[in-house]
Amino acid sequence: MGISRFFSRADPTGITRQRLILASVSLASLLGALDMSIVNIANPAIIKSFQVSIGMGSLVILSYILTISVLILLMGKLGDRIGFRSLLLYGFVVFGIGSFLCGIAPCIGWLIGARILQAIGAAMFSSIGPAVITEFLPGHERGKSLGYLISLSAVGFALGPGIGGFITMYADWHWIFFINLPIIAIAFLLGYYYIPRQILPAVPTPLGWVGPVTFIIALLCLLLAFSLYQVPGTPDLVLLLLLLTGVLFGILFWQYEKRSKNPLISPALIKSRDFRAGILSCLIITMLFSGITYLMPLYLVNSRHLDQFTAGLIMMVPALFSIFIAPVAGSLADRHGTVLISTIAIGLTAAGFLIFTMFDPWTVVFVIVIGMLLTRVSTAAFFGPNGKLIMNHCREGTVGNGSGVMMTVRHVGLVMGIALFQSIFALRMYAMGVPRDGTPLVPKLTPAMSELGYQAVYITSFILCVIVILILRRTKEVPDLIEDEEVPEAVKFPE
Repeated sequence: MGISRFFSRADPTGITRQRLILASVSLASLLGALDMSIVNIANPAIIKSFQVSIGMGSLVILSYILTISVLILLMGKLGDRIGFRSLLLYGFVVFGIGSFLCGIAPCIGWLIGARILQAIGAAMFSSIGPAVITEFLPGHERGKSLGYLISLSAVGFALGPGIGGFITMYADWHWIFFINLPIIAIAFLLGYYYIPRQILPAVPTPLGWVGPVTFIIALLCLLLAFSLYQVPGTPDLVLLLLLLTGVLFGILFWQYEKRSKNPLISPALIKSRDFRAGILSCLIITMLFSGITYLMPLYLVNSRHLDQFTAGLIMMVPALFSIFIAPVAGSLADRHGTVLISTIAIGLTAAGFLIFTMFDPWTVVFVIVIGMLLTRVSTAAFFGPNGKLIMNHCREGTVGNGSGVMMTVRHVGLVMGIALFQSIFALRMYAMGVPRDGTPLVPKLTPAMSELGYQAVYITSFILCVIVILILRRTKEVPDLIEDEEVPEAVKFPE
């Protein structure tokens, strides 16, 4: 049996085809997030292999994160113009080529360039996953499907360091890039044979270059400021200049968008109060998820004196549970409404952080695991209903744009959350009199002092959860765009 016949066996409009469409975009979501974190633990080996400085080595990580974050919005807009299927497939090809070039990189410059190419491909397929689900899957399956998509993204981000460490230890760091290739091949074939082609406008409106360029510069400078803030020794003047440049170009972008005939972000999305509420909720919870994911291993290792392997296993438990819980939450949102299920999920998250505030140096590990399960799993349960809430407020012609906005916010939140929670912890320590002399903070702290820093983080997390609940209480539901089992009439399946 040939490959073409094998990938053409499913009923073209039935449940099997819907699942294979979901499989294609979910694999893309997993890979995009996995490659954000899988390099972290392999970076020391890369630095040693090429005999470069730590600062140069960090560009291997930053180049990917920053490129994908600043391009996702533009790619989502592009998807409305060239079609979701085309953008997804092009993204797979670019990401695959980038992964191969990373694997054969002969020098650090080559590797950084290949990581940027990888990120361009990842921005293409990551931006469009929610749009594909919204456009081609029935409404009563959308919450569950978005739950799978977003939970696999979170799982990929959480499991990356473990997979990267295993491969680096038992093979070679080059293989952390080569393992992408068979997965990309499967995702490409599924997308090629099962995702429909859309009928697009004959002459799309010109997009222009001022809006995208000012947006990219603004977001790049802001994310660089947040990223370099986490690098010890970065001059405060550099951070301030990056921050001011980002704000300045952000203002220029906003002023241009208000006058543009074809803005980068659709006015229909900006004017929708409920879309804005869903996006703001997504940003806050993504920051919370990212910050806690970053700090919790430090808490387990530095304050509870667990070894890194045990700490890693503890962190994997809620990530694995999330794979099963997120789609269930999405299914509940399909039946009972996105606002209700999102609110319940964040209420449970807030309860978990109240438990965290009661931790002390003698809290047993079992209680810590229970608290982590409650917070991490309920947070994962939020993203599927929240994604459906956001996408249901995207009217015809703005689905790709809305998908790009949501995924941009998620990536920005991942970067900002680490800086925010790291700052909260540090400010609590400085308020206690710990000197801010530019040296690493953690070695100066006793376990009891660290607990006070983490409690400040947990209290902030609880407050953020309450804010999100208040936002959701003012948010309205809208009907699903596609209610039946069939894909839209305005599509064409490949032969």
